[in-house]
Amino acid sequence: MAVHQPGHRRKRLRASDAAEKASQSGDDQPKRRRVSNSHAISKAVAANTSEDPTESAKHTIPALREEETRNQGSWSLSPLAGGRYSSLDPLMTLDEAYLFIGLETAVQVLATSTNRVLRSLQVRGGQKVVGFRLCPVHEEVIYIFTPSSVSKWNWNSGQQLDGWKTNDATIAVDVPWVEEENEVFSYNLKSKGGKRQIVVCSIDKKSSTGVVVLETKELINKIQVVNSGKVIIASDGHRLFLGSTPTIDSENLQSLSYNWREASLPSFSTCFHVRVATTQSKSGRTSDPINLVLGEANGSLLIFQDILNTLFGRNGDKKAAPRKLHWHRGPVSAVRWSTDGNYVVSGGNEPVLVIWQLDTGRKHTVPHLSSPISNIVVSPRGTSYVVQLADNSTGIFSTREIGSSVNIVGLQVSADGSKDLAGKRSTGAVAVLHPQHPEQLLVVVPSSHHLNQQSTGCSNSAVLQTYDIRANYHIARQALARTNTTTLNIGPEGSPIVTPDVQNMGILHDGNWLATVDSWSPRPHDVEAFVDKSSSRSATTLPLETYLKFWKWNPSASHWQLVTRIDGPHFKHDRHSPVLALLARPCCQEFVTIGADASLRFWCPAASHRASLEKKSSEFRHNTWKQRNSIDLTAYLRNASTSLKEACISFSEDGSVLAVCLPSESTVNAGLILLIDARACTVHYQRAGVFSGTPCSVNFLGRHLIVSSTKSVVVWDTIPPLVAANPRNQTFAITSTIVDDTNIAHPMKRGAKCRVQVYSIASLSLVFQDALGNTPLALLPDIYSGDYIILGSAATVQRVTCSDKASRQSMQPLDVASQLDTGLSSIFSQGHERASTRAIEDDRPSSHTKALSHVFDAPSFSLPPVGALFRSVVESLQSN
Repeated sequence: MAVHQPGHRRKRLRASDAAEKASQSGDDQPKRRRVSNSHAISKAVAANTSEDPTESAKHTIPALREEETRNQGSWSLSPLAGGRYSSLDPLMTLDEAYLFIGLETAVQVLATSTNRVLRSLQVRGGQKVVGFRLCPVHEEVIYIFTPSSVSKWNWNSGQQLDGWKTNDATIAVDVPWVEEENEVFSYNLKSKGGKRQIVVCSIDKKSSTGVVVLETKELINKIQVVNSGKVIIASDGHRLFLGSTPTIDSENLQSLSYNWREASLPSFSTCFHVRVATTQSKSGRTSDPINLVLGEANGSLLIFQDILNTLFGRNGDKKAAPRKLHWHRGPVSAVRWSTDGNYVVSGGNEPVLVIWQLDTGRKHTVPHLSSPISNIVVSPRGTSYVVQLADNSTGIFSTREIGSSVNIVGLQVSADGSKDLAGKRSTGAVAVLHPQHPEQLLVVVPSSHHLNQQSTGCSNSAVLQTYDIRANYHIARQALARTNTTTLNIGPEGSPIVTPDVQNMGILHDGNWLATVDSWSPRPHDVEAFVDKSSSRSATTLPLETYLKFWKWNPSASHWQLVTRIDGPHFKHDRHSPVLALLARPCCQEFVTIGADASLRFWCPAASHRASLEKKSSEFRHNTWKQRNSIDLTAYLRNASTSLKEACISFSEDGSVLAVCLPSESTVNAGLILLIDARACTVHYQRAGVFSGTPCSVNFLGRHLIVSSTKSVVVWDTIPPLVAANPRNQTFAITSTIVDDTNIAHPMKRGAKCRVQVYSIASLSLVFQDALGNTPLALLPDIYSGDYIILGSAATVQRVTCSDKASRQSMQPLDVASQLDTGLSSIFSQGHERASTRAIEDDRPSSHTKALSHVFDAPSFSLPPVGALFRSVVESLQSN
């Protein structure tokens, strides 16, 4: 949709020539369209509709009822792809060929050889998964637990075999392997009446009640079952509970009873793991001592060998002191025993995996992980460690080489989004689809995630992730700004060092250029010494660093290469201003930005010679970007001294028109929309009152402009659908659609209505308007009368006529016959005039009429030649 102002032609700037040449370099580039006189129409409409902000060609979006949505075509919702990994421990099959990772409402099955997701076991009803365990009897069966149900799946085929509901709310679950029993038992930790219960159920019998073996007021949050179900370990962080039983009789499960012991822990425990070690004494008797490792909130590890003697003090013996290991600066999030019991593996808020050798006391670290560690699992064979990270990724590390052999990465979007410069939470993610590969999603994600994002605050996004949304597969990850993942990210005072935040991103239509905007500001307490408290400027105004970066795709290296960095693309009062929006111009090598300084800036590539070929060849490349033009929008703001806080921009489909939405500055003043000629960089049309509130997004769809704000969603028809011009009276007419909100008594009768408007070319004023009964299909001018003919959708025809009598006389149809007073026309006119006069006076047929009717009595195709016909007419007139 091109906007052209007739009568004015401007010489394009040199930078504009480069941009246009770059955009039209390919043979497949579309040609530009020009629509004339649209500026005059827009100006006339705007000049006469400012009194009523609700009128104009705009539509509100009505809410569809459920029965209406079912008849809107064969639409459907695809199954969920991606997903955030839950805090549950991953699982591996006995042959370590498949890995199971828990999501919020599903369990993913992945192949360790290809790192690909084979299938997703989705729980019905969208219930939260609180646990999943492989069946110890049938290797292709997995049980998935929710707070109120249990489902049985064949993970190899992805088919659900069975499912049933439970009575109480399940918090955690464990399914051990029971010797000499061909039956599966689940140990469920449930919440009931403010208390915690450990319930043993027989899964094969679908028992919904089970046997309660422990009930306590302590808020137990984790359990582990070892020694074929004979030992249960539970903890709430302050206390440790140990239950033991000599045997488990599946035939008489109701008689199952455990002997419980309770011990206070030295400090608050964040995680624990239990291992049963089989030892043989000098007397030849074998025993199964239970070894325990605790991860504490202060970053230390406590190792208890044979907890019955050391922690609980069996038979009244004195409790032995545990072995203490300390390396982590923060709380320990995960800890595991190795299969042979010679090593302990731990992880915490640091992106480092620590492997402790207990015999020598030495430790080995695996640093430079992408995020803190949330879970650690040892494979069934003990040949690898499965490490789940906080950034929604999972790595498998070999115990021999201590290196990552498998890296499984999901979508790494932050759970709580990011924060803008004013401290407000941003609810959207910065993401685009690749224009040449629509299956590839480019999304900006945090460089490092926190284990508990609610307590540590929002994470800034500084890394670009490329994700295949069809194959559900991670492709690449690249930093767009400086990151602190592999360095010390804690300041001298203990506060985390904040990375820049990428808040805007755009990609050109050919997929070769990417533009990003990242910003960074220090923490308030870091700049207190530099703030002049006597100054009138608010101390909360922090210095801001803003960078506009242009990246070129490098196909040989398969990554984006930084080409140009512009410091402070927008500025005000000698300080960097935030960039509110960045957009790529369709069908052109160009980007546009709008900043808090209320200015629009157009950026285009600049041709510069390469240094190595400057003397040998005239070959050049677009290896730098610069500003082509700018538009100052402060004149459209009520208070030009204040900074612009919100703005939205959108290009038309052909890239010729740029729409800018500015927010409402008061409850009375509604939002403003500007239509800008992208080539000439001039404002051609402005309109207030199209939307209300703060604009959230704006998009062109053909000639329609869709504006979403905090209070409404409006569809504005930017071009009247029907336009007609009449040169007889120098007017033009348009048809438009308005929204009728006046029928308060009958809300169901509200809706869009059509109207016709007539404007004068000379004064550009509205001379007539009226509502139409149905939708107009055609608008035609009558050049003889000056009227307009309207063809309606209900097979109706209406005429728009001027009601002024003087104008009506001047607009009568021209008398064509009076202008022809020579030849046969004069003869026919004289004869017809005399015949008509006598016929009126005598009220009977005249002889002239009879004679002429005799001459022209024959059909038209058998009339005589013109000469003979002329003689017959003359003779008949002379005879009378």
